[in-house]
Amino acid sequence: MNVVISGLAVVSPFGLGTGPFAAGWRAARPAVSPGEAPPVARLPELTGDDFTPNRRVRLKERSSALAVGTVGALLAAYDLGDVPAARRGVVLGSALASLDSYLAVSGGSLAGAKPHFIDHNLMPPGIMNYTSSQAAIRFDLRGPNVTVTSGRATGLTALGCARRLVAAGRADAVLAGAFEAISPRRLRLETAADRAPALTGEGCCVFLVETAESAERAGRRVLATPLALTAGYFPEPDEGRAALHRVVTRALRQAGVTAGDVATVVRGAAAPGRYADDETAVLADVLPGVRVLDPATRVGDTYGASAAFGVAAALVEADTEPSAGVTLVTSIDPDGQVACAVLAPGSRVPIPVG
Repeated sequence: MNVVISGLAVVSPFGLGTGPFAAGWRAARPAVSPGEAPPVARLPELTGDDFTPNRRVRLKERSSALAVGTVGALLAAYDLGDVPAARRGVVLGSALASLDSYLAVSGGSLAGAKPHFIDHNLMPPGIMNYTSSQAAIRFDLRGPNVTVTSGRATGLTALGCARRLVAAGRADAVLAGAFEAISPRRLRLETAADRAPALTGEGCCVFLVETAESAERAGRRVLATPLALTAGYFPEPDEGRAALHRVVTRALRQAGVTAGDVATVVRGAAAPGRYADDETAVLADVLPGVRVLDPATRVGDTYGASAAFGVAAALVEADTEPSAGVTLVTSIDPDGQVACAVLAPGSRVPIPVG
């Protein structure tokens, strides 16, 4: 069974839709919100109804509106009428989703007259699976519903989970992606942890995952085939380089490709520092001379969505510059997660820009 990526929807600081992201990426320019200090790549204000006015769902947090809106954009661009609702799944993830809600709940419990005197409206969006559940309710996705979080590697974790669900026959089509929003609390946390990037970004990428046979029957083209999706963990900061080296070499081995088959690497480290240096050293050792791209220089550090933006960038690159080679997407997170995807290019038909 050949599981493929046959759909893409992106909401990025370049604008709402895959078209603005593809155009901004190809222009090789950063998306920066004017007048922001520190500089950020911020989306325009939006709600879930900006994309999906057909059904009422309570979206009380901007990050959830961002993710549900992107799911809606994908379903608007790719007709899944051939897939029964019970066979349509969703896998979404983020690193800091609902941060504002659960910090507000904690703060209210401490500051209120009694610990249980809190705003109950803040509770639902503070639950981990709130966003994926709202997407399922709004778009009638009655198949497997999964929420994942693994720091910067979340996008690859979601894609790997979707791939397994389809391969195991649990679903015929799975919408998989990752999202992250900018908020004052997120900016303060990154500054306090001494992880503030040069450019902070936000956005969401959602992919349609199904079998090649299913895509062919429906007339959907293959954007890419994940030949391997591997992940690992390092408990100590100085073990990050070795962990990433193991994950990258294992991914190449599982995919059955050599370093000479790799045309491009999309890296995941967001800012200069020890982990960016580790990633640079690993890529120079395993894939010397291969072209390396960094989405953070264009859309900013999207944190939990960074690996998903890496995959989206890889799809746009393959669309722009057809190549016989494969693309690697790597991710390393200061909290100990590492991941790598090996993507084979799909057909040479342009990506829809809706």
